[in-house]
Amino acid sequence: MRPAYNVQVQGRVSNDEEDDDLLVIGIDFGTTYSGVAWATTEEFENDHINIITTWPGKGPDEGKAPTELYYDDEMMMWGYDIPDDADPIRWFKLLLLKDEDLGPELCASEFILRGKRMLKDSGKTAIALVADFLRALFNHAMYTITKARGEEVVDAMRLHIVITVPAIWKGYARQAMETAAEQAGILCSRVAGKTRLTLAPEPEAAALSTLSEPGRKVGKNDVYILCDAGGGTVDLISYQIDQTRPISMQEAVEGTGSLCGGIFIDEAFERACKARLGSRWNHLSDTGKKRIMKNEWEALIKPTFVPDLTHREYIVEIPAEAFSESNLNDFCKEPVIKNGRIHFKEPHIQRAFTDSFNGIDELVTKQIRMATRSGLTITGIILVGGLGASPYLYDHLKEKHGMKVLQSGGMQPRTAICRGAVHKGFLDGHRAEDQTLVKRPDHRVKVPIQVTSTVSRSSYGVTYRAEFDRFRHLQEDKEFDVYLGGWRAKNQMHWYLRRVNFPRMSPWRTTKLTLSTSS
Repeated sequence: MRPAYNVQVQGRVSNDEEDDDLLVIGIDFGTTYSGVAWATTEEFENDHINIITTWPGKGPDEGKAPTELYYDDEMMMWGYDIPDDADPIRWFKLLLLKDEDLGPELCASEFILRGKRMLKDSGKTAIALVADFLRALFNHAMYTITKARGEEVVDAMRLHIVITVPAIWKGYARQAMETAAEQAGILCSRVAGKTRLTLAPEPEAAALSTLSEPGRKVGKNDVYILCDAGGGTVDLISYQIDQTRPISMQEAVEGTGSLCGGIFIDEAFERACKARLGSRWNHLSDTGKKRIMKNEWEALIKPTFVPDLTHREYIVEIPAEAFSESNLNDFCKEPVIKNGRIHFKEPHIQRAFTDSFNGIDELVTKQIRMATRSGLTITGIILVGGLGASPYLYDHLKEKHGMKVLQSGGMQPRTAICRGAVHKGFLDGHRAEDQTLVKRPDHRVKVPIQVTSTVSRSSYGVTYRAEFDRFRHLQEDKEFDVYLGGWRAKNQMHWYLRRVNFPRMSPWRTTKLTLSTSS
């Protein structure tokens, strides 16, 4: 294994590049795959963001690494470094959520149950697993960046780490992620200055990178639904374009999200294989099952599948261990088995996508309805994320909702979130009033896109006591104040911000509020 990058540097090297001493690292910590992007100030201002595409145990040109861990005695392996015959711990990101936020159906999901069993067997908490993975991912990122820029240059740079999280996550899950990042050593002290950590909503990060891509044309007052379809969660947020040069946008309606991502399509396909093989499925080793899911399904069929109403077959080779030597064929029902291969037809494969796509359709429909109630018309849907790269999802949304759907090619959808996390890091620096992220007071980082306001997901306020008014207050809130000598109404609320209000994305200032209280 590659040694950990030592973030505890012994001395700072002077750097005359006044505007280029900030390094922003964007981490897309996903349910099934994770990615990293990074840029210095100079690179960002020249529209260049670096993507890490080389990983331990894998060749170049892979935009993400599997979010998987394997413990062998005292050694930990992660990502592509895990041997094919190992049974790694997966889906531990979802285990940061409480059962009530997963829902009864998902709690009963085989993938979730399997993840909980792995968690129990590991003897670790979900936070500890996330910390172990983030540590390995961050160390590899720092190794890669140092190799590209040199140790002295990197040691002299201040760091801003942006980790993306699902927009639907509640406060406790975000806090768990912050704790994991701290345990991972990401915030270890550096002579170059304090490392800053920001958590950013995944769809917001995706919007920042996708809408600012070269060649992307948007018009004033356009409204786009950003659909971040990942491995576990699918998050949707709608943005309205305020201006185009540079792009300025505001959240149009409250975002929606659900656990209906790619792993649930995988689970449906695994159930189909299990149902067709029957007892023969139990003859398969964990390695054999993994070979079917990784090599046959995830690498070949799932990312390229598009229904075309032909008689095409999708052939899945089953390891020989599932069959007796004289029984490699089974023609008694569809899909047939020939020479140890299941011959799936188009409808069989389509059914694996049905539940996930139904969940995505519900989310899109809800965004459209909320936008319509607000007097807005949706211009189109922008797809990002691992599942967001699916050509089938692209065709499905166009046909189902009858509107323009935008889907970038190549690695763009899969790396949109980590690239957007870098945007978010520099955008926060652009807004910082204390100039802690900008070297000179007269120099601001030039940002090509920004979000000017968001929809509040919660209401924020303070409790206080008021003079009792029988026409305004409840009798159960009435109590006598011996210090002020009168009846007061307890448990009253002063709201600073209410849910679905549109707070501007500018620094908060504290104000003095005089409330009637007693000691």
